[in-house]
Amino acid sequence: MTTPPPTLKRVCIVGAGPSGLIAAKTLTRNHPGVFHVTIFEALDRIGGLWPLSKSDDGLVNPDMCTNQSRHTVTFAGLAWPENTPLFPKAWQVGGYLERYREMYGGYEVRLGTRVVKAEFKEGKWRVETSGKEEGKWEFEYLVVATGFFGRPRVPRIDGFEGKVVHSSQVRVVRELVDGEGTGKKIVVVGGQMSGVEIAASIAGQISSEENSPGEGFLKDAEKYVVTNVVQTPVWIMPLFLPKEPWVTTPNGEKIQNPATPFLPCDLVTYNLTFKPPGKLQNTSGHISEEAAVKTHGFLEGYIGTDQTEFGSNLSMTGDVRTAVPYLAASDTYSEFVRSGKIQTVRGKVLDGAAGKKAVTVVDESDEAAGPKSVEIDDVAAVVFATGFEASPSLDFLPKELLETLQFDPKNAAFPLALDVHSTVNWNIPSLGFVGFYRSPYWGVMEMQARYLGALWTGDPKALQALSTDTGVESILKLRNDPRRANFPMGDYAYLMESFAEILDIKRSGDKPGERTGGVFGPRYLPSTTPESEKQEADKTLAMITKSMQDCESGKYVARAAFRAMQGDWKLNRTITSRIASYPSGTLTGQAYFNPRAPTDALADLEYLYLENGEFSADNGFNFTAKRTYVHRYTETTDTLSVWFTKPDQKTVDYFFHSLQFIPPPEAKERGKAPWKANSSHLCIEDLYDVEYEFWFCGATLVMWSMEYTVRGPAKDYTIRSVYRR
Repeated sequence: MTTPPPTLKRVCIVGAGPSGLIAAKTLTRNHPGVFHVTIFEALDRIGGLWPLSKSDDGLVNPDMCTNQSRHTVTFAGLAWPENTPLFPKAWQVGGYLERYREMYGGYEVRLGTRVVKAEFKEGKWRVETSGKEEGKWEFEYLVVATGFFGRPRVPRIDGFEGKVVHSSQVRVVRELVDGEGTGKKIVVVGGQMSGVEIAASIAGQISSEENSPGEGFLKDAEKYVVTNVVQTPVWIMPLFLPKEPWVTTPNGEKIQNPATPFLPCDLVTYNLTFKPPGKLQNTSGHISEEAAVKTHGFLEGYIGTDQTEFGSNLSMTGDVRTAVPYLAASDTYSEFVRSGKIQTVRGKVLDGAAGKKAVTVVDESDEAAGPKSVEIDDVAAVVFATGFEASPSLDFLPKELLETLQFDPKNAAFPLALDVHSTVNWNIPSLGFVGFYRSPYWGVMEMQARYLGALWTGDPKALQALSTDTGVESILKLRNDPRRANFPMGDYAYLMESFAEILDIKRSGDKPGERTGGVFGPRYLPSTTPESEKQEADKTLAMITKSMQDCESGKYVARAAFRAMQGDWKLNRTITSRIASYPSGTLTGQAYFNPRAPTDALADLEYLYLENGEFSADNGFNFTAKRTYVHRYTETTDTLSVWFTKPDQKTVDYFFHSLQFIPPPEAKERGKAPWKANSSHLCIEDLYDVEYEFWFCGATLVMWSMEYTVRGPAKDYTIRSVYRR
């Protein structure tokens, strides 16, 4: 290791994931000539949980996309390329971190080197390492940037003979089943964020096996189901939310807006405009019944349903409305539940059935009725989405020090008692933590790193914040609080604004006395920020501004409509012919939008559309009708397109048409008119003019229709199809 000048304060950072990299950059760049930073990383690469390539196999599936947009998954000093998907995949996040390290070097990174011991003696941190850089070192400061994910938590299932894995280990469904039909159920244990994500991912792969052309891995794929064992209902939030789910009529009535603009979810939920006037209060931590009712109402309004239509285990009615809200993010989970591809079961998995592939679920939610047991048989595998243990992430710290930090290895939310938003402890101010809380935001990681820099350089406000903070007291109360929030440090706006006040950072984009717009890291820059970093922040803010402007003219509606079309619909069709040779009539039936892996490199999302029904012609002739199409969504052009299929009814044949969304109605018509789209397509000699209408309630599509007018040498008719759940 390079010997630093004796005038520099030596800092050891454990972990080279996002929190370690932002800590190193902040200490070296924001305080030039003050700190000499060394990162020790046990892996042979940076990135932590985030893979650096499509083939990199760590705790996060490289193909998994983020559940917040790149506008939030970003550091202030580096903008994402404009052509990056709004919700990047994990390997793209890894690539972003590589670029960040390259842009902001100036510190040492020791890969393949594990910190095995760190003790504070005689005013120094004495650190021992193993691996490529085995040795003993001394530092003035220590930053823990290891994160929560020390070891997957996988309970035992006595007697079960199938596969048992943690959700972080699952990549493809073929790893869970044998492909020969032994075991048709995959049980996912856990109904919060990771449980919903992995259940939807597995169901999506099964759907793709069933609906893609050619012979897949799964025989009888249509018979496979995912059984999700949940303990309490959870709100399922899509990745795009309505910007204006309600409108106010001229007479003052507040009604649902069927033609709301759409935005990435974080551009809606982290909006300071929604906050009450005055100093921001923490809305996370302890959740009162009154706060719970408000949050449930907010989520129902934006999602557009109380989820009763998906069954009792997802229904947000009755006593649930005063309970602590739980939230997960998924575009596909809810409709997989509606269609039966995911079956939810309330309770806990206790054990297996000896000698066969079955597990027992016990539901104790109804105290009056007592426990209820359900045996789930024909199980191929059990996937535990039960979180991680933090202990291995802290095993280099001595027992006495952990006792000072009041370490509780069994507490998944707050294993350590820390001050200033889980950044430091008053008793050991030379020990800092960055990103060491459940689901840390990238902006907060940056603020934590800035705070440590300020504290360790003697900034008076940073010192005062630590001396007056009651974070340890709050954490100890929350540890066993039955009304603790799903994400106890989940109030992103409060955390950012609180740190900004401590650090004297002025939020950009507001006039004096205003508090508007979204909470984004690039809005919070210290006054000493170099011009090059300001330019990167301005790039990010310009892209966010463009997204806000574009949504008003209909951008992202195609994406929102495509997502909401998934699943099963009731179809009613009327055919009106203007020539005698082509009969008029009606069709009543069903339509199914089944997700599958895109069969074209330019498409981001794809459905195989199937419809069947009974056609009754006006001339008395009746027959059963069946058709298939392929629907695609392409993000780069924000386009929803429709394609004909070949005789196998699965393979794409040729292009039919793409939807052009019409700008929303004038303000006076808001609340009355739906989103509209149209298209025109010449098929040999026949001209197809198509008009669509999409009626939204929040993010939920309650009804939609399309009307074809077809004219040609031997055709002159109109087909109107209406789809309802």
